[in-house]
Amino acid sequence: MGLPYVGCDLDGTIVKNSDFTMLDKTVEDINFYQEKSNNKFFIVTGRLYETSKLYIHKLNVKLPVVLSNGATIIDPTTKEVLYENQLPINTCETILDYAIENNIELIFYSATEFVSLKGAERAIYFENTYAHLEKQFRPVIKYFDNLQDLRKYAINAKHKPVKFLFSFPEKGSEEIVEKTKSLLTKLNLYFPITNMSERILIDALDNSCNKANALKKIAKILKVDVKEIHTIGDNNNDLEMVEQSNNGCTLQNGVEPLKKIAKHVLDSIDNNGVGKYLRDLVNNK
Repeated sequence: MGLPYVGCDLDGTIVKNSDFTMLDKTVEDINFYQEKSNNKFFIVTGRLYETSKLYIHKLNVKLPVVLSNGATIIDPTTKEVLYENQLPINTCETILDYAIENNIELIFYSATEFVSLKGAERAIYFENTYAHLEKQFRPVIKYFDNLQDLRKYAINAKHKPVKFLFSFPEKGSEEIVEKTKSLLTKLNLYFPITNMSERILIDALDNSCNKANALKKIAKILKVDVKEIHTIGDNNNDLEMVEQSNNGCTLQNGVEPLKKIAKHVLDSIDNNGVGKYLRDLVNNK
């Protein structure tokens, strides 16, 4: 029997939240698995393509990648958009008007673009973190000077938003975070919340979007049972895909809800948990 397909999260799982780098040993072990499995390792992330392309390159990913927490699937070889779940225009308008009224930094991902208010924390963070890279691996970010112009672009773009991203400071944001959660609940959206780098990050996606549902689409492309795809993640947006798999994994640094449902708890990201797991799959074949 051949080696299994492995769908793996990026941030907090193989990419360190502190500086967005991967351990050299993790890169080595993943590429070893790619070689032995004929490239059966792929990425399942909340990021969009622009901020994932460095890792796609370094890890020699050939299979379709799941992006924006399941709202987009892209072929990394051809750059073809295989799937996108655009938010309804009226939902986009409501979110954008809410951001304008409350003077909230906002960015959105479409299937093909990273669009941001100028000065938005997440956009600046990504830009600064990847500034040292070759141009081809730096994320291309489309900036707007004000939310009104960003709103106009979002409504009229060919590829409309699949995901909005709110970023709040961890301290002192309780009221606006609760207000935002209340709005997204009323809009019946899926909004996984992630704590990262002293920020509270709230995604806003169509309610049918999650990594597990996107993996069902990947499984159809690959002609395999979705439950046989090994999944690995560390945070709340990984819950569905880890629970769905017969071999759903988290790490020692994973959130507690994941540890309760995961079939395997791997070593931490700092100790190359994913790399060790992949080596074991090869050795126990």
